[in-house]
Amino acid sequence: MSELQTMGMLPDMARSLGASTAAIGAFISIYAFGMAIGGPLIAWALRLIAPKAALLGVITAYAVLEAAVPLVHNYWWVAALRLLTGTLGAAVFGLTLTMAARLAPSPDRIASSISIVLNGLMLGAVLGLPISHAIATAWNWQTSFVVLGVAGLIIVLLDLRTLPVLPAVSAQTSADELQQFRSTRLWGRCLVSLLTIGATYGAFSYFTPLLEHDAGFSPNATTVILFGYGLCTVIGNNLVGRYADQHAVTLLRIGHLAMIGSLVGLALFSHLPWAALPGVLLVGLVGVTMNPALVVRVVEVAGAGNLVNTVHTSVITLGVVAGSAIGGVAVSGAGDTTAAAMWTGACAGWGLPRIASGLRARCRARLPGSPGGPLA
Repeated sequence: MSELQTMGMLPDMARSLGASTAAIGAFISIYAFGMAIGGPLIAWALRLIAPKAALLGVITAYAVLEAAVPLVHNYWWVAALRLLTGTLGAAVFGLTLTMAARLAPSPDRIASSISIVLNGLMLGAVLGLPISHAIATAWNWQTSFVVLGVAGLIIVLLDLRTLPVLPAVSAQTSADELQQFRSTRLWGRCLVSLLTIGATYGAFSYFTPLLEHDAGFSPNATTVILFGYGLCTVIGNNLVGRYADQHAVTLLRIGHLAMIGSLVGLALFSHLPWAALPGVLLVGLVGVTMNPALVVRVVEVAGAGNLVNTVHTSVITLGVVAGSAIGGVAVSGAGDTTAAAMWTGACAGWGLPRIASGLRARCRARLPGSPGGPLA
């Protein structure tokens, strides 16, 4: 919720901090940059600390910095706090995904366990903007940061009472995890994650103008549709999490094909309300909801360590940033035509099956005894 809260308070924050609306909008990119770059550094620093202690420490620091934003009255100080909270946010995701995997009842239930955690991500994306907007309207934008900071401290108390104590990994296990980053398979699957999320967010970033200007929906109707989009992400996330342990590849294939089809349909028929509405909802159902399957594919080749999960989270965050940025360039280059962002996302999705096929062929070539492959 805190990642997206500034989107709901752009005018208020701009007036208060004496900055342009675009400059305030950059707070989201600054937060994402902190997640992408700083998250793995925090994960590395905490690699030998017990997961519960590390998680409680990170969330406490996050909550304090979030609540401290109203104490500063300068744009660059707020930007610095957003950068730090983004860094800690990535560490939170990595630690929670690792704990979810370790707390799974059995190895074949890891995806369903992870999907429970990812529900928080889906709901936060849906609720962050409207709730922050409502708080800023009723009181002021500073109150939003205080409320979410206090909420973070409440979460710390709940986690302190309810989360089990898991042993910290050994130095050897940490070293072994670091070796996983030499794996071509790991980076290949991270690339698939980056393109999947990038394609989704490249389109999602422009759903509001698509629905209002192209399809002709009213602002109120657009708000309802975007809530419907969020509901679809929650439903899709749970469905994928339920079946991803046994059918991750199949789910990704179906999801990618459905996403490509919906984005092409939106690019061609966004001016038709009856086509735009189901297209947007379908992207919600099969876009970011692929996350449980994507995480499982990474866990298969590199384990469920905190550093691996945090780096994977950073890659996904880069997908969000890159997708939105490339979509923006495409829209600007096409004369503010939102269809360009849909085509960009569809092209990224179209490349996914080819990347996956190439990676499978390369991995088969490396198997012992395969034609032309090494023996070890």
